[in-house]
Amino acid sequence: MSELETPEKTTGKRGDTRLRLMQAAERLFGERGLHAVTLKEINAAAGQRNESALHYHFGSKTGLVDAILNARVGAVDRVRAARVEALIASGNAQDLKAVIRVTFGPLTELLDTEEGVRFVRFAAQVLNDPDFDLPAVALKSGFKGISRANALIVAALGDLVPEVAVQRQRLMVEMVLTSLALWTRRPDAMTNEPARRFFVESLFDAVAGALTAPVSPETLAALRVVSKG
Repeated sequence: MSELETPEKTTGKRGDTRLRLMQAAERLFGERGLHAVTLKEINAAAGQRNESALHYHFGSKTGLVDAILNARVGAVDRVRAARVEALIASGNAQDLKAVIRVTFGPLTELLDTEEGVRFVRFAAQVLNDPDFDLPAVALKSGFKGISRANALIVAALGDLVPEVAVQRQRLMVEMVLTSLALWTRRPDAMTNEPARRFFVESLFDAVAGALTAPVSPETLAALRVVSKG
């Protein structure tokens, strides 16, 4: 993920402007949140004196956020898809920890780059924004890697009550993105590889544990109340 790449990216001034706007927005959103950043600030950070540039390329702030997500997630998902297929071919697709690793490894491996850190912070801000339901978007996306990996996770959770399984899948996305964003706040986040490896593997352990934890009677009782409502 050396740079934002979009299907719409073109050569010349138009493509350069679009790319600069996406890079500026990703950085500012990641630092301050989606609602704390104005379109005027993004235009200025991208070096655009024409205040209509952002509207011309993306239509709205929502369109801009969607474009960044599609570009970044698409780049990560191409790596994920290849690893999922390799895992299936190896016969280890029932190993939940291995599935979690191929699902999120392509993202965690970017934590030693400024672009990777920028994207993780941006994604965490989207996750925390009430106007977006990032876990639902991720789980229902048409990206091949996400779809294939999610199918393996669903199979691993086959004995769970469906409502519990769905909630835990959401928790998985929330846990990973929030934890990674918090990690990037460390002053040595991009340079301390041993500590990062320990953190990532511990995170994967925690995700596996959360997905497969026994469902308590209290949870089932609370679910029955919700279902009646």
